[in-house]
Amino acid sequence: MNPEPAVQQPAAVPASVLRVAPVEESAGAAAFRPRRVLAVDLETGAVEYPDPDRHPEHPDARVLVRWLGEQIAIVAVRATDADVARVAADAVWSTARDELAAAAERSGVPAPTSAADLLAPRPGVGSAPELPAERPLVTVTIASLRNVEPTIACVRRILTSSYEPLEVVVVDNDADGEPLRTAVETAFAGDARVRWAHEPRTGLSFARNKGLEEARGEIVVFTDDDVLVDRRWVERLVAGFGVAEGVACVTGAILPAEQETVAQVFLEEYGGFHKGFSRQVFNLTDHRRDTPLYPYDSGQFGSGANMAFRTQAMREMGGFPIDLGAGTLAHGGEDLDVLRRAVTAGHTVVYEPAALMWHYHRRSMEALRKQMFRYGVGLSATVTKWLFDDRRIAVDVLRRIPRGIVYVARPGSPKNQGKSTEFPRVLTALELLGVLYGPVAYLRSRRRTAQRLAGRPA
Repeated sequence: MNPEPAVQQPAAVPASVLRVAPVEESAGAAAFRPRRVLAVDLETGAVEYPDPDRHPEHPDARVLVRWLGEQIAIVAVRATDADVARVAADAVWSTARDELAAAAERSGVPAPTSAADLLAPRPGVGSAPELPAERPLVTVTIASLRNVEPTIACVRRILTSSYEPLEVVVVDNDADGEPLRTAVETAFAGDARVRWAHEPRTGLSFARNKGLEEARGEIVVFTDDDVLVDRRWVERLVAGFGVAEGVACVTGAILPAEQETVAQVFLEEYGGFHKGFSRQVFNLTDHRRDTPLYPYDSGQFGSGANMAFRTQAMREMGGFPIDLGAGTLAHGGEDLDVLRRAVTAGHTVVYEPAALMWHYHRRSMEALRKQMFRYGVGLSATVTKWLFDDRRIAVDVLRRIPRGIVYVARPGSPKNQGKSTEFPRVLTALELLGVLYGPVAYLRSRRRTAQRLAGRPA
């Protein structure tokens, strides 16, 4: 949702999860070279770009490796598209053998013994979760603000999904809804799967709650207008509801659609929006994490641009908090809040990496500096909301705040271990500055939201 996208607080992903075969010593400014971003299926050699119409001609490539129908790792290689499967197989064999063996075990095939084994076709082999026998209607909601052309492109791509039945609700968050309404009605005239809805109250949470209100599906999916979704994205989200008992929410993977600037690389070093290549299940019972901040470190559960909920469960939870999120003085945190609430309400959340989309990160360092500050604001604003909203939660959160400070600030913490030596200290400082300002920002946002709801000037 542009021009002010959601602040989706990245969770730390251990360096061992993002297996990258080095092309250069550092991804920082001194050694940076633009890289094409693509995916390759080792068994078929098929190469897929996030945007089929854009094929950058950089010699270096950042490659998402797929094998046996699974995403295994990201490797950095130098190869032409014709050779990328072979070179990527060598790289992933060197860096991710444990992941390859685990994928083979899940699929019931012998573990590979060489890189050449990875290139052998195995028709019909794979470990993807099965879809339910009776497929539920899925409503995909797209929040959009003055971003007409990307929104239309996003809807077109979703409609090519491998999943049916499906509907798409475009929520127009501009006071003047006519430009997007006209574009949607013109582009999708006669297609009953696509609807336009208007939410003139600016703010991502207002827009997403409107999408929730309009949803007819048993499952409602929330995404933004600036992403490129994989063809099987909806299918994999839906299948994720069947991997455990009591699943109310499934989130998916978000990978960078390009690596054209050093700012985009630094965002990935910070943590990006990717939570790793292993399916993960979170709840308060049999899938509880024994970590100091759980379940308040809800950034590890997923990101706001790639979330699906059982519609009824989301409505019972009250939807998204309107005093958090893009378009408020808190800047973000609405996804952190709703994911945490899902778990503490007794639901199960599944992170399904096969539910993939690609995202265009900000290109400029100036934009990244603003983003880092807003991440910090959104994080501590969300924690401040928790302190106000529930006394029991407040006591639990206050007890964990010292460990949270260490997690955010200590250079060697899991949150910061992916940063190279060239990661700008100013970005870390801006995030910490945002964390300090976040409680003030939330109190101002809370007051302004109350005034808006009462019909008084904010």
